[in-house]
Amino acid sequence: MMKHEFEALAGYEVSWADYNDIIEPMYMATNLSKAEFVKTVNKNRFAIKPKEKYIKELKKLAESLKDTCEHYTDYETAQNFERTIFAYIDRCWGIRGFKNVHYTITHGYTYEHLGVCRGCAYPKTIIFYDAKHYKTLEELNLF
Repeated sequence: MMKHEFEALAGYEVSWADYNDIIEPMYMATNLSKAEFVKTVNKNRFAIKPKEKYIKELKKLAESLKDTCEHYTDYETAQNFERTIFAYIDRCWGIRGFKNVHYTITHGYTYEHLGVCRGCAYPKTIIFYDAKHYKTLEELNLF
């Protein structure tokens, strides 16, 4: 059974790592039909968040970083932002090219004192690119 067949029957998506390392070997070791096998798989363990939830979370974290940047540096939110980016990369491109997918963050800037650029930077756009093939995969505008 292919990954896309499993996801169509199950009604949810799974990560490439879980599919290749756990689900496919389990299926190959059983004599169950595809439909019967899908019923035995624990959705709570294997289902992954949709891309939209990751994007919503990244936008929320970016907004928080923008709101706090003139007052203090929120290291915890910055770390959560970076962890969410890596989770998004794993979710979208998984083991098919994880080592080749990189990202660049373009920043927006806050201004204070009559337009003099003395404010701080916050994440505005994330550009994901394939380093091996020199092409942009996706661009997320956070604002």
